[in-house]
Amino acid sequence: MLRPLHVLALVSALLPLALPAQEPATRPEATQYTETSSVADVQRFVDEVVKLPHGDRLSVEVAGKSHEGRAQLLIKVALPTPDTNRLRAVVIGNIHAGEVEGKEAVQVLLREFANGDHEDVLKAFELWFLPLYNIDGNEKTSKQNRPGQNGPATTGQRPNAQGFDLNRDFIKAEAPETQTLLGLFARIDPHLFVDLHTTNGSYHGYHLTFAPSLSPNCDPAIARLSRAILDDSTAEMQQKHKFAIFDYGNFETHDWDGSGAPESAPGVRGWYTYDSRPRYGVNYFGLRNRIGILSEAYSYCDFATRIAATRAFVLTILHSMAVRAADVRQTCSAADQRLVAPEAPAWFGFDTAFGDPEQLPVLLGEVDTVPPSDGGTQRFVRKGDGKPETMPVLRSFRARQQRVLPLAWAIQAPTPEVLSLLQRHGIQFTRAESKDPVVAERFAVTQKKKPKRPYQGHQELVLVGAWQPAQETTLPAGTLLVSARQPLARLAAQLLEPESEDSLSTWNFFEARTEDSFPVLRIVPK
Repeated sequence: MLRPLHVLALVSALLPLALPAQEPATRPEATQYTETSSVADVQRFVDEVVKLPHGDRLSVEVAGKSHEGRAQLLIKVALPTPDTNRLRAVVIGNIHAGEVEGKEAVQVLLREFANGDHEDVLKAFELWFLPLYNIDGNEKTSKQNRPGQNGPATTGQRPNAQGFDLNRDFIKAEAPETQTLLGLFARIDPHLFVDLHTTNGSYHGYHLTFAPSLSPNCDPAIARLSRAILDDSTAEMQQKHKFAIFDYGNFETHDWDGSGAPESAPGVRGWYTYDSRPRYGVNYFGLRNRIGILSEAYSYCDFATRIAATRAFVLTILHSMAVRAADVRQTCSAADQRLVAPEAPAWFGFDTAFGDPEQLPVLLGEVDTVPPSDGGTQRFVRKGDGKPETMPVLRSFRARQQRVLPLAWAIQAPTPEVLSLLQRHGIQFTRAESKDPVVAERFAVTQKKKPKRPYQGHQELVLVGAWQPAQETTLPAGTLLVSARQPLARLAAQLLEPESEDSLSTWNFFEARTEDSFPVLRIVPK
């Protein structure tokens, strides 16, 4: 028979991991982590938190409006004394509105900043938070939205009100939420972008998994610095916060070396990351020569633990970057300069495959199942801390083909939609005025491939063809000229190259003019 103290200890061990209750309370804190915040809850919390002793460190504005006209709250956190030498970071939660701990962790952090905490972070950073990125999806609640997730019972939906997955919209930028975020990137040019999610899928032993920008076209120095920051954060999360974290992935079997399709090749079982294409926000952000980090709290941890792990991860990333502040500034600036005044040619990679596997220990996890109740669905609950198994870890991508960047791209008769998209992405361009001849390469299209089913409102287009020998040509007046000697040249290449695996062409913006040749020329040296 257990004695009372033993019973108390057992009950305490079974309670969700949570931060001490404080005022004002978030919706999860006020409901013992059974509910998540509505739009009204977040607005009420922000209204109260700015009244705390250091609430003057927070400034609140409306960043933009959603598809249904809701106001997206943007909260800037900074010390009152301005300092242009500080780093800048943007953190968003709720891009998938069923993945709810991001918006809750942001609220906890806002309260801590308003109470005077984390002054060391604010000496190094100015911070912008969008807690409710997919604000319309947040209000479309159902018990069926996140089946299997370990609480809360009711959450918002994954897509926005247009039916778009907002984490697939960063190239075509059709959602007003995406347009708002791209405008924020252009306005403040953050050094860091953090996108807060919840993962499910494979049963592993981590509280949270993460990824840097995975595009093989990310500046190599930015990629190395991102990895160093994540290595620092992994150690701090374990030592200071007692959370196990690792690179995002799933236990899968793939033909990683690109020698054939998985179904026709033996395949390799290992831990595989997700995707390299910049339709995903963090991958996109890396093409801006800045540091993007994906956070994925483990769906089968309880709700309170997921909030606590997400909060701790954001802080550890900020701490690691603060220590390296001078290196961050120099690395970002140098990445820009390598494109503006290149000492060596810059390359655009395509035909992407997984990078080389690394033999690393990965925590294999287990779950318990909880039967459905009260109209809900069966839940899965993290069981134990997992057991390590050394296996191939594929957490990067490589381009099997590369093409040197041109001097510029020439877009013939650009549509208003293409012009608008380039402006949204911050791509610099001019108009051809003289009729001076240029030497240009043209891509001859021999085949157009499209899937039968639409995706995100489009049928993704793949062009097959060949480059013709460079020829001297005269550009019609009004031709759009996009220089490759600009800080966003890597992004411009992703948008404009016909062999790009995620481009404006992929999303059909050039399709009407690709019957025999691609309408973007590459201007090369004479």
